Amino acid sequence: MTALLSHRNHFRFGYNGEWFRPRASPTDTWQVAYGPCEREPGDWRAECIETARQIRRDTTLPLWVMASGGIDSEVVLQAFKFAGVEHSAAVLKFADGSNQHDVRYAIKFCELHRIPYRVLTLDLETFVASGEALAYAERTQCMHAMLVATMWAMDQVEGYPILGSGECYLVRGGSDVATGQLEPLPVGTWGMHEKERIASWFRYLLARDRPGCAGFFQYTPECILAFLRDPAVAALCTGQGPAGITNTATVKAELYGRHFLLEPRPKYHGYEHVMHLVAPLTRELERRFKLHDAVARTSYERLVTMLAPPKGGASP
Repeated sequence: MTALLSHRNHFRFGYNGEWFRPRASPTDTWQVAYGPCEREPGDWRAECIETARQIRRDTTLPLWVMASGGIDSEVVLQAFKFAGVEHSAAVLKFADGSNQHDVRYAIKFCELHRIPYRVLTLDLETFVASGEALAYAERTQCMHAMLVATMWAMDQVEGYPILGSGECYLVRGGSDVATGQLEPLPVGTWGMHEKERIASWFRYLLARDRPGCAGFFQYTPECILAFLRDPAVAALCTGQGPAGITNTATVKAELYGRHFLLEPRPKYHGYEHVMHLVAPLTRELERRFKLHDAVARTSYERLVTMLAPPKGGASP
């Protein structure tokens, strides 16, 4: 494994302690690990901006942010903008306009902030019917139809693709459904969830032997720890936050809005109006790769300790 999937490959994933390899057996255990910070992180906004700069230092290739129109990719665009790092955006549009509700946010942001962008038009029906989508899935052990179109989009740009993925998805133990080989965290214990299915984006980069960032928000350990230490996140995960919240996805817009100015929008996944087109592919992928859907859980307290920098580390 020679690809740089995160800074110094601090974020590792694999099976049975062997990193960056595909699943070989149904009995393989999905695992992840994180390297410690090299310094004391700043706040999350500062670390997102520093991540943009670090990516620029780690590659000389043209940078392409895959802009979906959601708040994750918009934060990434802002991070590169505030970092003063030259970049472009690639916007995936379905040929029938069925994801226009997302596309318009991405284009509006790029035009407002004078970010060069390219619209990539995909005929989703043909993509699925031709077998091209299945070929992407087979090569990356992808069990989720919603991920393969992004792989196609990355193939349409030359340079270094960057996905607004890798968010810190924290869940309160006892509120989640057990998935894969690992048991849920104890009731009331908050922890990070790393989904095996998302690793197919990383496996795409490995299969293509291509430099890229499949998880901006986990590219550096400092960015992860900064989010975990955010006062609102820390309060939530130590039992001092608002009652009734069981995961960070439900309050992500509020958490991100503490650091970046974001236009309010409904939460879409981009496939709302095309599920009938991907349904056959979804069934086939679930048949082939149904075991590729484990979740690795790391308790909040353990993760904070694991990421902590050496004593005396300086802030940026």
